[in-house]
Amino acid sequence: MSGDVVSPVFIGRRAEMAVLSGVLEQAVAGEPGFVLLGGEAGVGKTRLLSELTARARDAGMRVLAGQCVEPGAEGLPLAPLMDVLRALARTMPPDQLGHVLGPARPGFARLLPELARGEQPAAGEDLQKAQLLEHVLGMLGRLSGAQPVLLIIEDLHWADRSTLDLAAFLIRSLRGSGVALVITFRSDELDRRHPLRPLLTGWERVRPVRRIELRRFSRAEAAAQLQAILGTDRAPVAADVVFGRSDGNAYLIEELAGVIQAGGDLAHLPPSLKDVLLSRADALSADAQRLLRIVSVAGGIVPERLLAEVAGTERAELFSALREAVDNHLLVVDPAGHGYQFRHALTRDAVYEDMLPGERVELHAAYAGALDRDPALAGDEAAVPATLAYHWYAALDLPRALGAAIDAATRAAASYAPAEELGQLERALEVWPRVPDAEQRTGLDRAEVSRLAADAAFRCGELERARSLLASALAELPSGRDAERHALLLWQDARAQTELGAPDRAAETLRDALALLPAAEATRAHAVVLAALATAYGRDNALAEAEGAARRAVEAARRAHAPEVEADAAVSLGVASYLLHPSETGQALETLGAGLRLAREMDFRFAALRGMVNLSQLLHTLGRHLEAAQIAAEGRELAVRAGMGRTLGSYLANNQAEALLCLGQWAEADRVTAEALAAMPEGLPRAELRNVRAQLAAMRGHYQEAVRELGTARQDMESVSDYQFTQPSRYVEALIALGQGDLASARDAVSRGAKLAAADLMVAGYTWPLVWLGMRTEADQAARLRARHQEIPGQLTRRCAELARVAADLPAPLPLPELRAYQSLVTAERQRAAGTQDVAAWASAVAAWRAAGSRYQLSYALLRLAEASLAGDRDQAADAVREAHAIAEQAGATPIAEEAAAIARRARISVDGGAAAQPEDELARFGLSGREREVLLLVAAGHSNREIAEALFISPKTAGVHVSNILAKLGVGGRVEAAAIAHRAGLTAGQAGA
Repeated sequence: MSGDVVSPVFIGRRAEMAVLSGVLEQAVAGEPGFVLLGGEAGVGKTRLLSELTARARDAGMRVLAGQCVEPGAEGLPLAPLMDVLRALARTMPPDQLGHVLGPARPGFARLLPELARGEQPAAGEDLQKAQLLEHVLGMLGRLSGAQPVLLIIEDLHWADRSTLDLAAFLIRSLRGSGVALVITFRSDELDRRHPLRPLLTGWERVRPVRRIELRRFSRAEAAAQLQAILGTDRAPVAADVVFGRSDGNAYLIEELAGVIQAGGDLAHLPPSLKDVLLSRADALSADAQRLLRIVSVAGGIVPERLLAEVAGTERAELFSALREAVDNHLLVVDPAGHGYQFRHALTRDAVYEDMLPGERVELHAAYAGALDRDPALAGDEAAVPATLAYHWYAALDLPRALGAAIDAATRAAASYAPAEELGQLERALEVWPRVPDAEQRTGLDRAEVSRLAADAAFRCGELERARSLLASALAELPSGRDAERHALLLWQDARAQTELGAPDRAAETLRDALALLPAAEATRAHAVVLAALATAYGRDNALAEAEGAARRAVEAARRAHAPEVEADAAVSLGVASYLLHPSETGQALETLGAGLRLAREMDFRFAALRGMVNLSQLLHTLGRHLEAAQIAAEGRELAVRAGMGRTLGSYLANNQAEALLCLGQWAEADRVTAEALAAMPEGLPRAELRNVRAQLAAMRGHYQEAVRELGTARQDMESVSDYQFTQPSRYVEALIALGQGDLASARDAVSRGAKLAAADLMVAGYTWPLVWLGMRTEADQAARLRARHQEIPGQLTRRCAELARVAADLPAPLPLPELRAYQSLVTAERQRAAGTQDVAAWASAVAAWRAAGSRYQLSYALLRLAEASLAGDRDQAADAVREAHAIAEQAGATPIAEEAAAIARRARISVDGGAAAQPEDELARFGLSGREREVLLLVAAGHSNREIAEALFISPKTAGVHVSNILAKLGVGGRVEAAAIAHRAGLTAGQAGA
C-alpha cells in the first residue's frame, strides 16, 4: 500500500488556472487581485494551489500562506496571520524583516513573541483590532513594494471572527499593491447561517473579486487521474467503478486508487463515503490505527513531542507507526517539519467520528494533561490557552475547562481578537454554575467575568451585547458593597450608550455612577467617570457642563496619579473652554497643549492623536494656518506608527488640507488628500476628505470634478445628521452652484444649512460661511437684474433681510478672525445686493481676511473692492485687482483670476502693472470663463451646439453644458436673449479668447 496515490500529472483545471494566472499577472504589474476559491471537501483545491504556488515562484513572487485550523468548535484567533508572520520571521534577514514590519513590530510581537526586539506596545493603552488591520495592510504594502506577493488564506470556512474581519478588510482596502490574494473555503459547509456566506456575496459586490467554484472531475478527467496513479494496466478496468463510487471527487479517487494498489477487489470497493475514507486506515497495523486516532483528536498539526507524550509508546514504536501512516499517505509531515497532520481533513473527520465516545474523552484529557504539564510541547505556546480550553471542554472536565477558558480569553485580548475573547468568556459563563469552586479556581467572581465579556463585546462592536452583559454584571454584584466597582460598571455602560448615539442617556448614567463614589475622595474611578462625563456632555453640546466635568476630571486624575486619564481630560477641557470662552483662547490652547504634551511624553497615542486633531482645528479657526498644518502633519505620522492612519490620521489629513487651502498651497492640499484616500479610509473620514477635494475643485473652477467628489462624499454621509459633516457639504454644494451660475441651487443649499440654530461658536463656525454664500447669491442675482435694467423684486430684499437676521442670531465672532472676516463679507455683500458699492465695507472685508489668513476669500474680497473702487479711486482699484489676480493665479483659483482679468480689461488696467489692458468689458459682471465667452460668441453668431462643438473641438454634450451654464449666468431663458446681451456688450473674437 505504499505506492503514491497522488497523481504526478496535474489534471484538467485549465479555465480555473487561466483565471488564477491572470490574477498573478495583475500582482506582478503592481495591482492587487482577488480570488475566492470554493469547492466541496476533497474536490482538489489544495492541488490547484500547489500548481499556482509553483507558477507564482517561477514569476518571481513571494508566496505566503496561512491556514485556518479547526481544533474543534472554534478556530485559533488569527492563525493565518501568525503563519505568515512566522514564515517572514524565519526566512527574512533581520534588517529586511525590520523594514517590512515597520511600526507594526511591537503590535505583531503580541501575536508572535519571537518578533519582539525590546519594543513594547504603547503604555497604558489597549491596542485595538483596527490598528492591527492597518498594520497588516502596511506590511503587505512594504512587502509588495520589493517583490509581488501571492497571499493564500486556506479553509476560511473554519476562520475565527478576527480572521474573517482581516480577510474582509484586505479585500476592501488593498489598493496599488502587487498582492494576489487567494482565499479557499469549503462551499459544502456553508449553510445559510454560516458567517462566511454573506461576506462572500458582499465581497463580489465591493471589488472585482473573481470567484471560482471548483467542480468535480468528469469521467474522462477521473480516468486520466486514475491512469496517472495506477498506470495503463489497471486504470481502464477500474475507471467506471471508481468514478461511480467517487462521483468525480479527486480525493476519493485517490483513496480508491490506494485500495486498488493494496490489492482490493473491484467488486467489493467500499460503498459509502465513510467506508472509502476508513478503508485504507483499516488496512494499517493496530499501532498505526491507534496513532491515527490520537492525531485525529489533535484537530490540526500535532507536534512530534506532544504526539509522543500522548501516545505514551516507545520512540521506536512511535516512529514505526508514523512511517506506516505517512507511507500510506494518510498523514503528512507539516511544512515546518516538526509535526504531523492528516493529508486531508475528510479522513481526519472520519477517523475521529469512528471512535467510541469514551475513547475520544480520554484522548482529549490526555492532550490537555500533557499541555498542562509542559506547555512547550505545543511548539507554539501562544496557542496553548485556546487548545487547553478546547480539550478540557471536550474531555468534560468543566472545572479545568473554566480556568482554561479564562486564560484563553486573556491571550485573545492580547492578540487583537476581542471576538474570540468574548467567545471564551461566554463559554466560561456557560459552565460557571456547574463548577462549585469557580471563584477559587479563577480568582474572579461571575460579575467580573461578565464585565470582562462586556468589555470584549464593546471592543468588537457588539454594543447591545455589551450592555446586556453589563446588566448581568450589575445584577450579580453583592448588594451594598463595593460602590467603586458598581460605578465603573455604569461607566462601561455609558461608553456603550455614547457610541450608540445616546450621549444624554450616557450622561445620566455617569451622574448615577458619580453619586456612588465618595465626594470627599479623588480616586482613579472619579477621574475615569468624570472624563467620560465630559465627553458625553460634549457630544450632547452641553459645553458648560462638559467644561466643569473635564476640569474636575483633570484634578481627580492628578490626585489619583492617573496620567492617561489626565491627558484625555485636559484635551476635553481645552476644547470646551475654547468654545465657551473664545476671548480666552490663550488659556484654552495652554490647557489643550498640556494634555497633548503629557500624552506624547507618556506615549498615550490615542489621547495624543485626539489632542492633535483638536489643536490643529483650533489653530486653524484662529487663523494660525501654518501651525495647524504642521501639527496635523506631525499627527499623521504618529497615526501611521500607531496603526490609526485610516481613522484619526484621516481626520488629521483633512485638517491639514483645510489649513493648506487657506494658505493658498492648493497643490499640497491636493497631494495630502490624495495620499490619505490612497490608504482607503472608510465612512466619515473618507467623506471629509472627499468634501475637501470637492471644495478645492470648485475653487479651481473644475465643477464636474467637484460634483463627482461631493457625490462620493455624500454616499458616506447618507445617515449622518451631525452639523460638523453636513454644513461643509452644503457649503461646497452652494460654491459649485454659484460657480456654474445656478443661483437657485445655491440658494437651496444655503437655506437648508442656515436654518440650523447656532448656539455656540462651533456651530457658528460652520454656519457663517453658508450665510456669506447666501448673501453673495442674492447680490449676484441683483447684479444680473441690474445688468438687464430690471427691477429688484421684493422677494430678493426679504431674503437678504432673513439672512441678516440669521447672522445677527449667530454668536458674536469678535474673538475669532475667520468668523469676523465672514461677518464682514456678509455686510459687504448685503450692500452689493442693495446696489450700493460700499468701498469701506469691502476694504474692511479685505483687512479682515488678511488677518484671518485665507487666501481664497482674500482674493475674492479684493476683487469686489476693485469693482467698488472703479468709480472713485482708480489707483486703489488697480492695486486691488492686481493683488486679487496674483493670489488667484498663484493658488490656481481660475474663476477669480479670470474675473479679475475681466475687470482689469473693462477698466483698462494692466494686471501685471504693464501697458493698459483691452477696452472695458461689459460681460465681466457675469463671471463668464474664457471658454464660455468663446461659446457665447458662437451662440451670438447663430451656431447650433453641434456646430459649436466642431468649431471648438469639443463634444456636442460638452457644448450643451457650456450653453446651459451661460444662460444661467446671464439670467436669460434662451439663446436669443443671450445673443442680445453679447451684441450689446460688443463681444468680439479678441474678448472671447482672452
